[in-house]
Amino acid sequence: MRESIIVGSGASGAAAALQLSIAGTDVLILDVGYRPDSGTPLSRNFYDYRRDHDTFDKTIGPRYEGLANMLTGREVPVKLTAPYASYVTRGSDVLGPVEETDFTAVQSYARGGLANVWGAGLYRFVDADLDGFPIDAAHLDPYFDRLTETIGIGGIDDDLAADFGSGRGLLEPLTLSRNISALHRAYQKRGRSDGIRLGRARLAVLTREHAGRPAYKYNALEFFEEDPSLYSPRYTIDQLVAEKKVDVHDGLVVESWEESGQIVRVFARDAATGERHEFRCRRLFLAAGAINTARIVLTSAHDHETELPLLENPALQFPLVMPRFLGSKLQTSAFGLVQLNLVWDSGEHGMRLQGSIMEITAPGRAEFFSSFPYSARGNLSLIRYMLPGMIVMQLFFPGDAQPPARLSLRPDGTLRIVGQRNDLDLGKLSPLLRFMRRLGAYTSRRLVKRVPTGHAVHYTSPLPMKHQPGRYECYPSGKLHGTNNIYVVDSAGFTRLPAKNMSFGMMANAMRIVDATTRGGSV
Repeated sequence: MRESIIVGSGASGAAAALQLSIAGTDVLILDVGYRPDSGTPLSRNFYDYRRDHDTFDKTIGPRYEGLANMLTGREVPVKLTAPYASYVTRGSDVLGPVEETDFTAVQSYARGGLANVWGAGLYRFVDADLDGFPIDAAHLDPYFDRLTETIGIGGIDDDLAADFGSGRGLLEPLTLSRNISALHRAYQKRGRSDGIRLGRARLAVLTREHAGRPAYKYNALEFFEEDPSLYSPRYTIDQLVAEKKVDVHDGLVVESWEESGQIVRVFARDAATGERHEFRCRRLFLAAGAINTARIVLTSAHDHETELPLLENPALQFPLVMPRFLGSKLQTSAFGLVQLNLVWDSGEHGMRLQGSIMEITAPGRAEFFSSFPYSARGNLSLIRYMLPGMIVMQLFFPGDAQPPARLSLRPDGTLRIVGQRNDLDLGKLSPLLRFMRRLGAYTSRRLVKRVPTGHAVHYTSPLPMKHQPGRYECYPSGKLHGTNNIYVVDSAGFTRLPAKNMSFGMMANAMRIVDATTRGGSV
């Protein structure tokens, strides 16, 4: 008999484990727990390395993973095409089968979950983000502080401070790349416009040694091998295991639970052999990710009829061309993910949107090759000329910008998800495109790409928190209605989905729920 069992080892599972360890509670984590394959680290800048080494295994991979978006009929998020990242989604089609319509679910059974390939942006929720939730920002702030100290987050208070909350405990921010630094300077000179403000991203990337992890080395390896300067929840769990504060049982897929009074029986199967296992605990914390947590809940209820809502951030993606840098030498020592964020109170859309502005020095060139209209040789020449002067923006909309997907469970254990094609109106982008032109970055509506529904990988709300919950809803404490000791600590319990990246809010909320539970509180 264990005091507490956590299902899942992603961002919310790691945060729950951290808070339980602080409370001194007996904890067992159940997870499949795939890890990255061992390989020889490059330990130097990728572009320097490739001058005299074959990089096929790093860029293309033995199963041609790096060409996935060119060779297969199913598009996948860019970072998941990196060969080293193949472990993140390993086995997901078999272990968590999903039948989809107008939705592309991305699932992970790896230790650390999908956070192993996240963009590393961690932003505090403020009250505006929690509109409709049965909690407010004050409930989360103590846990944001603790996580900031534990993880090591770089950033500053700037024009986005009101949107991103307190800068307490932040490390120094990363050095901006040449292109993005020019954009940032132009904004500082010209200022806000059309309800749009710009600022530095807050990133779980170390700018100095912290908690035994090294500072980022600007080596352009983000897509090609693991970099310990970029935080993964796996690091927190591994540390807690090493300190004997939690136990982990890997290789298991949790399928369901049964409650008998104050005792919870948890049923799992071996991911490799199918052998059945049973565990017992006093409290069960579900942190398997919104989709799989919903699967476990429906399976436990033997419910093959109910459809649950599933929210996702609709998104747009488009290149920004900075003419002054076209044809110049490609900067090869820049952080290859998000560097700036943009917040737009869009009157045209009637909602707050958030953009991530990122460098493109790290993704494989195959991601751009098929977008150009010329011969192979012509496209290669054009890529060399264009890429030094290009950056990319991903613009996120709140989850209610389109109807929610519907999630249900079939008798054979397959989830059925029916979504909606991304049909965001591109005609309302004029103020944003005009704003970017003022800063020296140009694009066209014809270059704007609607991101396939599911590819933002921000899934929430099948089991939302309510003050007075009904079936398949949670109390503000995270406890699932109709249960005694089942708590939803991942994003499945979110009431709504703002345009802001949800990871930090999800982690802080997991800690809040665990803290209240172990102290006997109600919120």
